Amino acid sequence: MSEIDKTYNDLISNGAVSVFEPITEPWGQRTCYIADPEGKLTEVI
Repeated sequence: MSEIDKTYNDLISNGAVSVFEPITEPWGQRTCYIADPEGKLTEVI
């Protein structure tokens, strides 16, 4: 499990809302998007 996956799971466990689950971009970067309880979007890279 990558650091992005661990961070994503921790954020979701603490109330963040999944926008895009972790994916690996074609250039090799692992990323995901979450929204906080107020709806603010954050990209985790």
